Amino acid sequence: MNDKRMSVRKLESQARACRDVLQLAMEAVFIEKRPVDRALKAFLRENKQFGSRDRRLLGDVVFAVFRWWGALRKLFDQEELKLIETEVPEITFNGAAALMLGAMIMEKRELPEIASIWASELGLRPSEVNDLLVTGKASDGLDGWRVLNLIRTALRRDVTKSMKLTPLDMVPEWFPKYLPAGTNTEKLAQWMQRRPPMWLRVQGTDPTELAASMHIRYGLKIKQHPLMKNSLSVAATRINLYTLEEYRNGLIEVQDLASQVIGSVCAPKSGERWWDACAGAGGKTLQLADLMERKGTVVATDIRSYKLDDLKKRARRSGFPNIECREWNGKPLHGKHQKMYDGALADVPCSCSGTWRRNPDARWSIAEEEIVEMAELQLSILNSISSGVKDKGTLVYGTCSICEPENRDVVEKFLATHPDFKLEKFINPLTGEECDGMLQVFPWDGDCDAMFVAKMRRQ
Repeated sequence: MNDKRMSVRKLESQARACRDVLQLAMEAVFIEKRPVDRALKAFLRENKQFGSRDRRLLGDVVFAVFRWWGALRKLFDQEELKLIETEVPEITFNGAAALMLGAMIMEKRELPEIASIWASELGLRPSEVNDLLVTGKASDGLDGWRVLNLIRTALRRDVTKSMKLTPLDMVPEWFPKYLPAGTNTEKLAQWMQRRPPMWLRVQGTDPTELAASMHIRYGLKIKQHPLMKNSLSVAATRINLYTLEEYRNGLIEVQDLASQVIGSVCAPKSGERWWDACAGAGGKTLQLADLMERKGTVVATDIRSYKLDDLKKRARRSGFPNIECREWNGKPLHGKHQKMYDGALADVPCSCSGTWRRNPDARWSIAEEEIVEMAELQLSILNSISSGVKDKGTLVYGTCSICEPENRDVVEKFLATHPDFKLEKFINPLTGEECDGMLQVFPWDGDCDAMFVAKMRRQ
């Protein structure tokens, strides 16, 4: 009996924590326009009593709510929804229970034990929750309205069979009009709802042997990409990949497959001098240095110099002797620094719409006008970076976006004012087929993020 009471108290504590984190997360997304993971980390720093299982639960629940927010928002009447998305009033335990239970059902995963607390809060019997779960698992995403209506009933709201869901409900209303011509918008929206695998990039060792070793040692389900041999897909696991010996020894880096495509398109040669202008944490910097067989130099810069701190640690861990980190003010290079690089990578800041599978909250924090504003910034950065490319040198432009104003439009505007640069054909690393100089990677191309890359050469 005591164990049962302790268990109930534990679940009730988890339920309060979930509600509190959801409150902070919604304020972060709708009001502060910042990532959920920062709000989650801040909460956990202040509440160190939560162990690893609690932390995982909180993350799973919160991210599920934002992944399915396009459907869950239909739980509320229009005036109530407007208030939630503009002011985020205090979330009641009843409202939090409805959102979290609905989200976890739509995830089509086994419900956590805490679902019993949510059900009790909504006045639902165990049999009704089971009906919800069966309905959710049978749903293809379009029948989710059945789940919503059952929860609306618990919330004492009107129920209507006319309430339908489409895949496009899961993305902002303005999003489809910015996609490349011919994009299957419903297919893309459906893929946005699927949790992606983790991708590893192997460096300094045989990837096939390493994959086999990690499967034996840790029981990881690993698949090697058929063409990009150093790219390994890891199925969902409870193991923290950043704690593995292989990571600590610099044999693997966590890097999405689409991101690895951009580095592969650069195709730097051993002994060359490359500039990764917007390096950030340096995933692509490390990839370039590895492709160059650790010979030559990769100069990594970022307008926010503190962003390079993580890269410095990663470069030391992996023993790269050919990486230099420098400050850059974002302006064109002059004097002896002008035209000093064999190649330059402009992996510019963007809307990050291509990463919405991993960061579902981001689709609800970005405003439509930011797409155009971002494109202006991207063109300015590309103009500046081009100043560092030698004659006959390579300029690669990349984003983690699917929006045309940030991608093809920026490249075409740049080429129109820089006649000394021309698009250069390259081989799509994912398929082996030739591209005309620009490539949009979609999630279904490799169960990965969506990214854009263009390759140009100075004449």
